[in-house]
Amino acid sequence: MRVLVTGGGGYLGSDIVRRAVERGWKVRATWRTRRPEVDAEWLQADVRDEDAMRRAASGVDVVVHTAYRQRDAAWSTNDDGSRAVAVAARRARFIHLSTDVVFRGDRGRYTEDDAPDPVNEYGRSKAAAERTVRAVHPDVLVARTSLLYGGRHPGPQERLAHAGGPFFVDEIRSPVVVGDLAEALLELASLEVTGILHVGGADDVSRYAFALLLGADPVRIEPARTTADRAPNVSLDSSRARSLLATRLRGVYEVTRAMT
Repeated sequence: MRVLVTGGGGYLGSDIVRRAVERGWKVRATWRTRRPEVDAEWLQADVRDEDAMRRAASGVDVVVHTAYRQRDAAWSTNDDGSRAVAVAARRARFIHLSTDVVFRGDRGRYTEDDAPDPVNEYGRSKAAAERTVRAVHPDVLVARTSLLYGGRHPGPQERLAHAGGPFFVDEIRSPVVVGDLAEALLELASLEVTGILHVGGADDVSRYAFALLLGADPVRIEPARTTADRAPNVSLDSSRARSLLATRLRGVYEVTRAMT
């Protein structure tokens, strides 16, 4: 199997690269600011560069697009960049990573049939990217996921938890171990699944409870309420993924119990 991973230096991308290499796959990966020490073919490239993406995707069987930006250049990276990657991946299996925050968050347990209705710019850029890749590459698999944690090294969620500060008691998410998600995506690379698939963890928890489960000092964190630009409950119904996959998408309670 020959695979291209965009954002191969990121928290999820680097885990996918490592696991694909361990499988014996031929792995090519793009990076922007950090190149992990993994034995793969590394390309320093901007996903918005159409020529660079065509060269990167040349000859591969699967493209897994994890690269994104949450703040600066979010629209151009998330929408324009996804278009460039989708065009480059036209002859390959294409898996595009998206997010739970494409939803408004007024009820939670969202399924693949629910229409996106984001409340902030990041969510709107990711919803636009979903529309773009589905128009360009009709056989794309859009994999929506949630907060990632539990990697070999502390990730953004662990760092936030240990830094302390306010955490929302009414923002509900479906956190998933980064390794579980990476395994699920590599499994999906060989499955003929297209359209949209929710790939979140088994438990729905508040950001406040999640921080405590990740080891936050209760004295250093404080409960807070979401503001208008935060989607309160974007928990995902991932029952379809669980019915398709051998990979288990564990819940945060199971995972953190095993860590203690």
